[in-house]
Amino acid sequence: MRCGGVGALVWLAGACFAPAAQAAPPGQPFRLEYWAHGQCPDAIEFARQIQTRAPRLRPAERDEPALGFYAELDARGGSATGRLTARSPDGREVKREVRGATCDDVVTALALIAALAVDPSQPVEAPPANESGVRRKAPRTPDEPMDEPIFDPLSEPIVKDPAERWTFGIGGGLGFDSSIAPNPGSGLSVVFEAEAPGGSAARPFYSLSANRAAAASPETSAGNAAFTWLAFRLTGCPLRWPEQTPLFLRPCGFLDAGVLEGSVSLDTRSSDVTRPWFALGVFGRIEALVGEVVSFQLDGGVTVPLRHDEFRAGSSDNVAFQVPSAGILGRIGLSYRFQ
Repeated sequence: MRCGGVGALVWLAGACFAPAAQAAPPGQPFRLEYWAHGQCPDAIEFARQIQTRAPRLRPAERDEPALGFYAELDARGGSATGRLTARSPDGREVKREVRGATCDDVVTALALIAALAVDPSQPVEAPPANESGVRRKAPRTPDEPMDEPIFDPLSEPIVKDPAERWTFGIGGGLGFDSSIAPNPGSGLSVVFEAEAPGGSAARPFYSLSANRAAAASPETSAGNAAFTWLAFRLTGCPLRWPEQTPLFLRPCGFLDAGVLEGSVSLDTRSSDVTRPWFALGVFGRIEALVGEVVSFQLDGGVTVPLRHDEFRAGSSDNVAFQVPSAGILGRIGLSYRFQ
């Protein structure tokens, strides 16, 4: 029977440690539920580290009341995060969270915390400070009074893993779109971003941008024309793949709402017209994160205008430009991310 392993859900209720059916041995019974992602020790190693520091612990047998530990570990991007929930037989619960450089470091720290939850007077080495600067409380010596219950959920602050928070950002970009004029129009955008917590490739990303672009056409039989496009763009990107690397892809869709201003002149006739602009579109994004805070983006996709207005010089029969059924777009962008 396989016990433990990365990404495994393991109940160490006797399958790996308990002897065959017999009278319950002395000691504090416990059960462990363990899940790990990345290069982390398995459940058996984690249980061994807990029992080494709390020798009176033993795996629970059958349905006997027992102390429960639930451990979840995630190693990625040169750091690791671990969360431990300890639940007493009467239902009291305490949660702890630790971050470290490696998953081995985090497992050691959580094993120490688990051992202290069982026996706060146990003289074990205190875990190191995590990256947020919160140092776990030093263990008591045998002659110090127990000034807090074993399972007191208010005894220490819970450090929230940044990977479980929304990330927000602000940035800008330079782009072009071939659907707003006879020649592709280019311009600038300002964007506000929000990204959902991580943990899987299904990591939604949203942005709202204000865009302005301009384009001028050479002289034609329909006259000279110049166009200015102003629009707000709401973008949604449901996936980030691969989720754990600093270079990744996003498939995205968007909705535009704004105006398209056209100025057309031919001989003595001229016309300045402003038309509503609505469009849908899709694009793919290649994104690179530097230090989890600076984002470089490269987009390429298709715009599908929902209106196909015509622009001409006054009452002229010649059309200088008609909004096409589709166009191509591109953009390079830079943004700053913060929690």
